[in-house]
Amino acid sequence: MRENSKNKGLKKSLYLFLSSLLGVLLFLVLHRIVVFFYLYISDSGLVSSGNGLGYLYFLAIDYFTLIITLMLGAWYGIWLGIYWYEKVYEEGSHNGLAAHIVENYWPKKKFSGYRLDTKIKLAQKKLEADLWELEGLTKKVSVKSSTVPSPNPVKRKVVRKQAPKRLKKS
Repeated sequence: MRENSKNKGLKKSLYLFLSSLLGVLLFLVLHRIVVFFYLYISDSGLVSSGNGLGYLYFLAIDYFTLIITLMLGAWYGIWLGIYWYEKVYEEGSHNGLAAHIVENYWPKKKFSGYRLDTKIKLAQKKLEADLWELEGLTKKVSVKSSTVPSPNPVKRKVVRKQAPKRLKKS
């Protein structure tokens, strides 16, 4: 029991660490793309910036924004790791990417023949419809009394309870 909870804690820690690393890398790539486009625009002369930024000033801004970006990436990765760890391992509501692809591209055929209760219900409905059809046909067809003997009517006894006799007051 103790090893299971230890493994669970280790699994969650590893999951959160790797997701935070993924968040840091994602935000680092985004930061570098923004810096690349800024340098491309400023060097190509598309934007007239007057004096422009000095090289040391630009490096200070780049370093400061890099630190902020890495912290935001780590925060985003941890948040994402917590969210998906709960979804996948604690709730069990997400089967994974492979199951998602299989369910969307090759859905299961909906066939109710495998369930016995649906087969029974369908058979009952068909039997009821056939009985109504048979009853309708018997009303249409006249049966000769000479060929088919009529059954004797069932005699039923009517049993009544006798009312209790009144006792005379004395």
